[in-house]
Order: sequence, then C-alpha cells, then structure tokens
Amino acid sequence: MTSLFVLWPLLLPAAGMPRDVVRVSAHIDADRLEVGQEYALVLDVRLKDGWSSSGSGVPNAILQIKVPRSVELVGKVLKTPKELARNEYLRAPFERLIKDNPTRVMFKLLGKPRKKDGLRFNILAYVHHEGTDDYAFIRRRYKIRLKPEARASRISPRRSDWGVGKELQLQDKAVSFKLPRADGTRLSLKKYLGKKNVVVTTYRAFW
Repeated sequence: MTSLFVLWPLLLPAAGMPRDVVRVSAHIDADRLEVGQEYALVLDVRLKDGWSSSGSGVPNAILQIKVPRSVELVGKVLKTPKELARNEYLRAPFERLIKDNPTRVMFKLLGKPRKKDGLRFNILAYVHHEGTDDYAFIRRRYKIRLKPEARASRISPRRSDWGVGKELQLQDKAVSFKLPRADGTRLSLKKYLGKKNVVVTTYRAFW
C-alpha cells in the first residue's frame, strides 16, 4: 500500500468557532446482557445547523472503537492492503464511516463483564460551516458501561486508542521522521521541532 503523506504547520480554527458542532448520543440496545449473545451499540451523530461534512472532503463522521476482552465486535478484521483499499482504508470493524443515523454497531459478549468493563469510542468529523470559509476537525471521546440500556458519557479526548495496536497519544513524544511531500521532496519533522505545531495527515481513499 502506498500512501501520500503531507507535513505542514498546524492552522488553528478561528477563536469564535462553536465548540459543540457535533452532537453525539449513544446507548446499548438491550434489557439484559447474556454471554454468547449479540447486542447493538446505537449511535446518533448530528451536526449543528449550518454545518456539514459534505464540503470538507470526508463525507461522514468516523467512528473508532475499543472494546474490552469480554467483547468482540461483529465483522471481519481487515488486514491486507487490498481489503483496506476496498473499505476506504478504514479498519473495520474497529473503524468505520457513520453512514446511517442512527447507526448500530453490533458486538458479541464473550464473557461476563468485569465491573470496570466498557466500550470506548472516538467520533471524528471534518466539517464546514456552509456559506463561510470556516472548516474544523472535531474529535470527541466517549465511554459507555457494559450494562443494559447504558448511555454514553463524554470523557477527556487526551487518549484516543482504539482497535488493535498501540498508537501515539496526545502529549506523547514523537520520534524524528521524514515524509515525502506531493512534489517528491522530503521534509523532516526535526526542522519544525520546538518551533511550530505540526499536522501529519494521509490522503484517504474517499475520492
């Protein structure tokens, strides 16, 4: 798989931009939970009036979800470049576009949940304020306990781990690296270290 990376100084949104552009609610659709059975996490993700994702390059909000050992998400784990390309490089079942609203994320209970067991999920959205030049990247993080009819609550976005593997977290120190730019030249993170905030992004296969 070949990905095109871009490295540039971070542009911050305007100071007057609303913070609650994305409204999220979620609950477990079950009146009881039994080992071996499948259940649904029901998510409702809505944008504030006047905001849309259609003009921002990514057509829908993205869900990233992490489950405890007592839970298995329903769906094939995508691993190969060919599989990922067919799914717009989103790692189902742990990562997916929220195309329906509300959307149902199916999971299977593998064992009796511990008291602290729960689901953790991120909602990511690239949004545009219609009729203006205001764009924003939104990331919200939520937790929901493994209990019948449990409802999600918003938590600190400092951690964003999801799926399988160990990703860098906010405030983690990045290793020095070089990435290619669109014109074929290479740019080093070291050039900006301690001088500017930096954004690293990859072009997804939505277009």
